Amino acid sequence: MSLQLKLNLVITCLLLALLSASTFFIVENAREDVRAEVNSTANLALHLLDAEILHYSSDFGWINSGDGYSIFRLQSLNNIRHLKIDFYDIHGKLRETNRKNSQKIETNVPPAWFTKIMGLSNLDMQKQSRNIILNGRYVGELIVTPDPSYEIAEVWDDTIGLLGMVVLFFVLINMLVYFLVKYTFSPVDKIKYALTQIELGNFNSRLPNFKQIELHEIGQKFNFMAETLQSTTQNNHRLTQQIIRLQEDERKHLARDIHDEIGQYLTAINVDASAILNGKKLSSAKESALAISQITRQMMDVVRHILQRLRPRALDELGLGLALSELTHHWRQRYRSVSLVQSIASDLGEVDEAVSITIYRVAQECLTNIAKHANANRVTVSVKQDEQSITLFIEDNGVGFDPTIPARGFGLAGMKERVQGLMGEMKVESSLNQGAKMTVVLPKQVMIESVI
Repeated sequence: MSLQLKLNLVITCLLLALLSASTFFIVENAREDVRAEVNSTANLALHLLDAEILHYSSDFGWINSGDGYSIFRLQSLNNIRHLKIDFYDIHGKLRETNRKNSQKIETNVPPAWFTKIMGLSNLDMQKQSRNIILNGRYVGELIVTPDPSYEIAEVWDDTIGLLGMVVLFFVLINMLVYFLVKYTFSPVDKIKYALTQIELGNFNSRLPNFKQIELHEIGQKFNFMAETLQSTTQNNHRLTQQIIRLQEDERKHLARDIHDEIGQYLTAINVDASAILNGKKLSSAKESALAISQITRQMMDVVRHILQRLRPRALDELGLGLALSELTHHWRQRYRSVSLVQSIASDLGEVDEAVSITIYRVAQECLTNIAKHANANRVTVSVKQDEQSITLFIEDNGVGFDPTIPARGFGLAGMKERVQGLMGEMKVESSLNQGAKMTVVLPKQVMIESVI
């Protein structure tokens, strides 16, 4: 069930409860009004009839009169709608009444259920009678019976009008609430559509500025999220292309090194070997063998350099701590004008291979960037550890940069991708002419699932 439908149902139930309570109080008040009206009319009529009985108590001529003789002239009281007044003689015969058989309720007859709700049927049992005794002789009985039917009919007419207005108000309020809720939740469709577009990979989707405060904040957060996803996706695409180009460049360099240097050395070895095979003098053969030895050593240096570019040998032979120390030592030898301060533990314990190579490559990339762009004269490299993680900290006092401006290269992006791929954290702090700081925290051991 949607939230919009729930709100409509809740409001409808509240209005129904209000309508039911209003109906109950209307009926209850009407019941008391009818009861008071009928009782008041009955008491007044009895007082008048008592006076009429006293008036006729001195005249006995009507006792032997015919059936048509009217004692109390009850026919003249037919306008008293709330009472039925009957006079019965000594034989129980109805002599007079204020009700005609053909007399009907002039207003709309209320339904039976409404009469039952009014609960005034017990008034029929509250008859009041007067025994007519003249000169010690019982001549008949005068019975006054409350009749609330007319009053109930009037109440029914009033209630119908009032309830009609209440029902109309209920319908109008329900319609108003429905359209207000629908209008309020109309932005939800836009949000759902925008989320669908994001799910399909269309990160250009944006939400408008909603008027509602809550939805306005949601729209701003969504647009910021979409912009971040779009920027991240674009950077990932650019980074992927850059990685592909770097791979191809690295292959090209390796191919050139192998072709130009190793190929040249192999050609020279082949020439010297041929000279040995074809030579007739021992001295010329020794000279060729010496040349082959020298060329082999040079070729071993070239191969060692190529292997160092592919994977640092010191990591496998010396471990991460000593490999980083060797890296900083060679960097210090190349850039003697820069003061490099290091604090690297020689024994960093058991560190996952992927973590070790990432720490090494990040430090290598940072030092390369400092040498190319920082124009610094002081660099600090620190590596700390605890039981669970290892932390690399590099700081320089160079020209710095603005981290909020996307860099043209992919050095920082590549480092961040490496670190996040191992469930680590990377923090860069810098400002113009204030140097730069980089902190990388990686877990010592990484689950295979996390790396994948």
